[in-house]
Formats: sequence, C-alpha cells, structure tokens
Amino acid sequence: MKIILSSSFAVFSAALLLIGAGPDRGGGVSRGDGSSRGGGALRGSGGHSIFRKNRVSVPRAAPPRRAVQGQSRPDYPRNDAAGARIFKPAAAAPPAHHAAVVGNAGFARGRAGLERSERIPNRHYWHNDNGMNYSHYYDGRNHWYGFYHGPTFYWTRYYGNRWWWSDHVRNRWVFYANGFWWWTGPGGAPYVYIDNAYYPYQDSGVTVEHEEALTPPAAVPAAGSAGTSTSSPDGLRMVQVSGTEAQAFLYDKAADPPKFVNYLGQNVSKVRFSGGAGGAPLQVLVEYKDNTYALFDADGNSQSAAVKKDEAEAAAPPAATAPAPPSGAPGQ
Repeated sequence: MKIILSSSFAVFSAALLLIGAGPDRGGGVSRGDGSSRGGGALRGSGGHSIFRKNRVSVPRAAPPRRAVQGQSRPDYPRNDAAGARIFKPAAAAPPAHHAAVVGNAGFARGRAGLERSERIPNRHYWHNDNGMNYSHYYDGRNHWYGFYHGPTFYWTRYYGNRWWWSDHVRNRWVFYANGFWWWTGPGGAPYVYIDNAYYPYQDSGVTVEHEEALTPPAAVPAAGSAGTSTSSPDGLRMVQVSGTEAQAFLYDKAADPPKFVNYLGQNVSKVRFSGGAGGAPLQVLVEYKDNTYALFDADGNSQSAAVKKDEAEAAAPPAATAPAPPSGAPGQ
C-alpha cells in the first residue's frame, strides 16, 4: 500500500480551513507544571494516548450493481478431501489471503466449468489448484467456495462478477475489488477494510488511525528558550518544537510566563492551527517525520476519528434471508 501524505492534508485543509501561523519567539519560561520560571520535571504525568493518522491510497472500486443479501453464519466441514481433520480456524475478519484466489489464473478460468459440471446438491467437491486447496459446494441454488489455503478457512460466493464474503461478526456482506474488501454502508457510502477496521473511502483513499501511548520527557523546556514556535491565530496557544528529537510542547500564552499545557510527541516536522476565532474551536495539527499526523484540541488532547470508525463497525440491519452456506462433512 502506498502512503500519501500530501493528498491527506489537501483534504484536511479544505475541511478545516487550516490557518498557517508564522513562527515567533517567546521570552517567558515555564516549568513542567507551569507554576514557576525555569525548566523542570513534568509532574504527575504517566503519559497519554495520541491518535496518529496517515492516508492510504486505494484505487476506487465501482459499486456493485447486485449485492448478496442476508446474514450468513458458516458451518464449516470438519474434514478435508482425504478425511483429515481441519484445524484451521474460521475467518473472523475479511481474509486478506483471498488475493491469492483472485490472482490464480487457472482457478479463474476453471470456475465456470466447475459450476456447469459439479451440480449435485449438498456435496463437497474438493480441489487443489496450484497449491490452493478449496471445496466447491452447490446448495441447489448457489455455488459456494470454501478456501483453506491460508491461515484461516473461509467460504465465499462469486456473484455479480464479484467475490463476496459474509462478515458475520458485523452482520454484513463485503465484496473484493482492487486488492481490498469493501462494504457498502448506510446510504451507499463505501468503506474499505484496512488494518483491522472499516474506514470510510473518500478522495481516492482512506485515513487510517493508530492509537499510540505517548510518554512525555522528564523535563519541559522553558517556553521560547529553544527551537521554533508557532502561535495560534488568537494568540492564546503556542507550540514549541525543540531538541534533537524535535519534541513538541503546547503552552498557554494567556499566562505570564506561558504555562505548559501538554506534550504532543517527538519527530515533529510541522505545526499548524485552525479555528480559535469567530467561535470556531481551536485545533492543532501536528505533522510527524514518518508521514503521519495527529489532531489536538486546545488543551493538547488528541482527537480521534472513532466516530467514523464506530459508524463503520456498527452492525447493518438484517436484510432478506440468504441461503445458508454449506455444512456437513465432505462427500455428503
């Protein structure tokens, strides 16, 4: 997957109307707890979490004209073609190793032939195609394919020129396209499964988020004592980036001297502010050298995209009943 930061901030800037604040130099000093002059220990802080984000470029997938409906809870066969017990666990998340199925040209050419010739209902037809083990099953109405070539065993359907897999944990069907599993959310909004979560798709990609425990340094530098600083448009907040590790510290400039508020991490490459005027809440955007970024409020609390993720994780309402997937032992 290609990580693209520039597109992320183009979208982000348009949404938040980020205001680039020029660097300034402060003359005040602050201790870690903000109570007196001079640098000092950061007291009473065991660290906090920040939500680092990055953009992942994903080729757009055309929405399917037809979709598999209903909830499916597979009951996998207990034995393979040779009668050996199957110990692989059932997939609980969209199987990334399905890419091997899509890339298997021999299987793609032979699938239609299997569906013409293997039509005895409720029977498992086991195959090994270039090292890819799978079972073809016909339930009398639909053809199913159970794959156990990777770390998990999973059943799929090929419908409407798409591969479909039932995410029974979240009560939804997802389809495979362009190397990713996709879900059509409420109102037709597309979501992409990346890094163990469904993320909303927009502007040729998704914004992926990682929670990271942030441990502040033992001492906080005096405000304006070193490095460069960036002030908010209302002049009430300042972020100072200093030291060989490019650590970022947030200060309250309404205090005299400026009072330390929070630690925003290290390896910082740029700081920008938005809001803080006209009633808009102040936000701090911190870009890091590893091409990730984090968004903070005026008190340095990291802002999460969890609202969007929660929407994606919510179970879809039950649709029309779908035919049950194959069950039973091979040869039945």
